[in-house]
Amino acid sequence: MVDVHANSNPVSVPAPSPAPDRLCTGLSWFEEKPALTAVEGGDLRLKALSPGTRLALSWSGRRRCIGWTAPGTGRTPCAEDAEIGGAATLAQCPACQNRDHGLAVARDRITDDGRSYQLYLAWFAPGMLKVGITGVQRGVARLLEQGAIGYTVIATGTLPAARRAEITVSASGLAKERYRSRAKVEAWWGLPETEGLRSALSEGRTKALRMLADHTLDAFPDGPLVDNTTFFGLGDGAPATYREVESLDDSGSLAGEVRAVIGKHLFLAVDGGTPLLLDTRLLAGRHTVPIADDSNGIGVAGVRTAERRRPLLYDTPTLF
Repeated sequence: MVDVHANSNPVSVPAPSPAPDRLCTGLSWFEEKPALTAVEGGDLRLKALSPGTRLALSWSGRRRCIGWTAPGTGRTPCAEDAEIGGAATLAQCPACQNRDHGLAVARDRITDDGRSYQLYLAWFAPGMLKVGITGVQRGVARLLEQGAIGYTVIATGTLPAARRAEITVSASGLAKERYRSRAKVEAWWGLPETEGLRSALSEGRTKALRMLADHTLDAFPDGPLVDNTTFFGLGDGAPATYREVESLDDSGSLAGEVRAVIGKHLFLAVDGGTPLLLDTRLLAGRHTVPIADDSNGIGVAGVRTAERRRPLLYDTPTLF
């Protein structure tokens, strides 16, 4: 018989560390590569989202404002820790929207900031030509963020000069300043349209520079015409049938393989076979936690979706 004595100096076993709580701030493009961004404490975390990678995370708790950004200072947290509606695609409260530099430029609340801007034409589909401006230091990030299927930079200048040119081109009817996300997504079924893309950008540039001849800009009449159709994984258009995320519940999880990244949208392969389209702006402001993923656990929970089917007009052959 062996006497058993209590250990007077028991070994303390630390509890497992909780999974990190990250406030998702959305999808951004870095050097022409997409990544889902999140703030953990004071650190920025990036999750690469190239085709073939896996995305696996869960979220819970109320949705919060992601704060505001400004050149040189980066992102500043929301002072009010404001709550954001679950269906909103802009995860910023009104106060942070007013402080955000990018939104201030877009809403004409800043007349000049001393930086140089690019004037561009972006093509989304036949009849969908956009004119816009973006900071020179941002490169093509803005064009990739908005899912421009094709684009060309036609001039550079100060913010006042670039903005006046943008308004002039828009007022002429040659191109619009904005297209709704829904219109862009639905147009993917009509791709590819390589010749139409190149001719629309080339002809649009010629007409735009002609009407801007007396503006104070550095014109680029022979700049490259960029076609992102294959880069965005749309060489055969969008899938004929897929499910689109319309909203997220207060808590849920998402796991799947990234098939394509188009602007701020992801096509994911998940359980069930039908591709899933996610507008990552719906994740911004969520408390997210990376989750373990394996071949048997790919799927979704707490996600409300709607089926999308290719309209017949894209499948009907023309007679002439």
